[in-house]
Amino acid sequence: MHVLIPDDPVLAASFLSLEQPLLFSLHYYYRAELTNAQATTVGMAYKSWGELQQMLPGRFRGLPTDVWGSEEESYILEGVGRQRLTHLHAVDAGLRVSHLEACYMMLRRAQLDSLHGPLEPLADILVEIDEGIDLVDRYRRVLQILYLPSPPQLLAAIRRVTPRGPVTAVALNAEQEREYRSHCEKVIEILSGDDSFAYATHRALYAM
Repeated sequence: MHVLIPDDPVLAASFLSLEQPLLFSLHYYYRAELTNAQATTVGMAYKSWGELQQMLPGRFRGLPTDVWGSEEESYILEGVGRQRLTHLHAVDAGLRVSHLEACYMMLRRAQLDSLHGPLEPLADILVEIDEGIDLVDRYRRVLQILYLPSPPQLLAAIRRVTPRGPVTAVALNAEQEREYRSHCEKVIEILSGDDSFAYATHRALYAM
């Protein structure tokens, strides 16, 4: 299953904000406080997260601009009017998304169960690492993006790009550009749709 991920700094920030405080912490710092099943679920999710991260642009891995800048120019994406568009990356998500979903469902269930009684260890851990950010909700949003269906014509155009080689231009036709705009709009809506200012600011990052 290939997923089209835009080279979006807001999405990258959400992605990075989940690795260290949530998945890394659960896997390394709190493992002894989890059940065996919980630890296994977290471990598989953390491994899948890292594999996905390696397929994404440098900004999703927290690399300095001078390191990932060359990746960004691996190809040029153009609309019908030859305007430059935000890069899209075709990521082979495979079963990794299923592992991430299993972990999310476990975390969300712990959150909900804590509303009806004493905190179980996992729910207590989530409160401890929260730091004013609902990490589980942010996880949900990123997962939603990983589950977005890839528009077929647009995916076909992006998958033709050679990861390593001379910089090439990918010129979208009218249907592909329509798919591009619809796909990017869904990403923006998922991440920023509940705040009009955040939505407008986020949307301004795209050539739409």
